[in-house]
Amino acid sequence: MLFTAALLWGLGFVAQRDGMAYLGPFSYSAIRFGIGVLALLPVYFLAQKRERRSPAARKTVLKAGLLVGMFLFLAVSAQQIGLMTSTAAKAGFITSLYMILVPVFGLFLGQKTKPGIWISILLALSGVYLMAVKGDLLILRGDLWVLLCAVLWAVHFLFIAHYSFRVGAIRLSLMQFLLCAVLSGITALFSETLSMAALADAVPSLLYGGIGAVGIAYTLHVVALRDANPAYASLILSTESVFAAIGGWLILGESMSVRQIAGAGLILCAVLLTQLRRRKSPAALIANPGE
Repeated sequence: MLFTAALLWGLGFVAQRDGMAYLGPFSYSAIRFGIGVLALLPVYFLAQKRERRSPAARKTVLKAGLLVGMFLFLAVSAQQIGLMTSTAAKAGFITSLYMILVPVFGLFLGQKTKPGIWISILLALSGVYLMAVKGDLLILRGDLWVLLCAVLWAVHFLFIAHYSFRVGAIRLSLMQFLLCAVLSGITALFSETLSMAALADAVPSLLYGGIGAVGIAYTLHVVALRDANPAYASLILSTESVFAAIGGWLILGESMSVRQIAGAGLILCAVLLTQLRRRKSPAALIANPGE
């Protein structure tokens, strides 16, 4: 299941890149996450326990949904804008840097991490340099947006870690997807134009992004992590960026230079080094990524 989730998420970069040919980044995100909410609703109702919540608990749910949803909106928006000019492969590998940034940011919250994280950071920075920085020390604007996305994903993940067990992973995901869809839709109304012809052309990418990458992949991810070995789970989920590169090559006709392939390899090694140092339970893999 984790392998399937990684595959769906990796190919999601291809769908997002393809969708940018027809829709603006905010319109795409609004419709994609709207579809994702509808896809996740059945899972939510099946998993939902009938219980009464105190006013204090309801406030926690609302606060968690707003915080996590806001950072999801910011991260997704940065990624979508970046994918207008970046490639699916570069976006996949650069976005995966959030796995390294999570434990680094966790240090500011008093969380412990291993000294080897600094080796991962050095490898990751070297990889980004080879992938995104040109010989004249210039970096494409799209790649900068994706780098910003990685930073925002890390902050988003820390909020997920803090609230997921207090609120419930599926409930929290549904709330953040809904808020992301609403905020993206409002932003799109003021910054983009949407035609029915463009919407029709983008339907395959939207359906894949909403149902496959959001609804199905997330559900598989949550279910599989209940019993998965955390080291193996990290290893499998890290292949998401590899699937993004393969999908970009096979479906979009994208290619990578030898320099970029070397950079991608360094980033992947850095991510794997960070993840394989964790020896916690599958639940802690979600809840405490910085430890």
